[in-house]
Amino acid sequence: MRLWEYLAGKMHPFADRVAFANGHITYADLLQWGRTAKENRRPRVCEGQTREAQAIAILRCIAEGDVAVPVSAEYGSKHSGRVKTAVHITQENMQDLAFVMFTSGTTGTPKGVMLTDTNVIENLAYISEYFRVSEFRTICIARPLMHVAVITGELLYALCNGLTVYFYEEPFMPQRVLSYFAEHGIEVFCATPTLYRTLAKARGTRDFPVRAGVLSGEILSEAVGREIADAFPQTEFYNVYGLTEHSPRVTALTPDQFRLRPNSIGKPIGNVRITIADGELLVRSPCVMKGYYGDRQKTAQKICDGWLHTGDAAHVDEEGYLYIDGRKDNMLIRCGLNIYPEEIERTAKECPQVTDCVAYGMPTEQGTLICLNYTGAVTPAELRKFLAANGNLSAIPDRIGKVAQLARTPSGKIQRK
Repeated sequence: MRLWEYLAGKMHPFADRVAFANGHITYADLLQWGRTAKENRRPRVCEGQTREAQAIAILRCIAEGDVAVPVSAEYGSKHSGRVKTAVHITQENMQDLAFVMFTSGTTGTPKGVMLTDTNVIENLAYISEYFRVSEFRTICIARPLMHVAVITGELLYALCNGLTVYFYEEPFMPQRVLSYFAEHGIEVFCATPTLYRTLAKARGTRDFPVRAGVLSGEILSEAVGREIADAFPQTEFYNVYGLTEHSPRVTALTPDQFRLRPNSIGKPIGNVRITIADGELLVRSPCVMKGYYGDRQKTAQKICDGWLHTGDAAHVDEEGYLYIDGRKDNMLIRCGLNIYPEEIERTAKECPQVTDCVAYGMPTEQGTLICLNYTGAVTPAELRKFLAANGNLSAIPDRIGKVAQLARTPSGKIQRK
């Protein structure tokens, strides 16, 4: 089945509802788009001046039978140029593809993840098994439509359930976001733990209409998870895990378990199978990508014997709940001990005066120094004392620096340097 056929079947019962609030586009309007589907698929770059405009471009592309390749001005013109060049110089069989999702590619040619109709349809079906939103009517999308987590887990899933989508198009200012939610009665909102924590600190006594919150994109510490849950007691939180190469969702921690173990990413969803080999999480399911666009060698390195190598270090507790420990390729070694930067960051973020941070290694003639840069209202000496009292003593950074802001990639991820 083609992705648009699946979406149209899901959207049909909601024909009388508004799909996109900003432009007042109805579900009936969307259902008209699939009448000119092509037989032969071609890659189509999907962009727009706003998030809603880009969402429309992506949906029209799928409806008309082409393969959506999202790009965004938020990533810069160089990234867009690299993507456009890549899709026109590489020949791939695209007949079963729905998307080619390109990574941020801050240097060189970005990787293109090929996702089929089946990949995305299966992932949407798996999400529906644990994330019930039929009682809600509104969702806000505030992240770029360059992430398959946003496209599958927010945009397409919302349309499958008849929600009205509000696209937050303004600069991120916590008080303004909170006002926007209250003004439009936003009931579903997906974001990183850092963003939710920022909203928690800015909330005050303001009412918070969100009833279902989905956390993803970062490792969530137990302390930060409880802080978020305490700040928004009327919101049911899910902590989920996925990656672009898996369309994306792999596991989910549901609200009934969130307060008990908020730092867990839960258990596999749907027909997803997992195993841990040499400390690395491997995944197998119908959602695993077809491969990297035009790069069979990288594909073979990423998918071995049907298992997708995530690159994430993980462990499972005695009750079968999964935890991400960090990236295997970010691992630092000090005095023979393996240290994950994410471990240092989780502890630092537990300090109430730290708003964000990044840990990384700095090679020197004497060996690798462990460094920590952070933003917040605490001195480096005070933060070091906090880390010593609350963290792993063997992982205390050699250097701690307070900065005005952290360096980020075009996709918004913090750079480890």
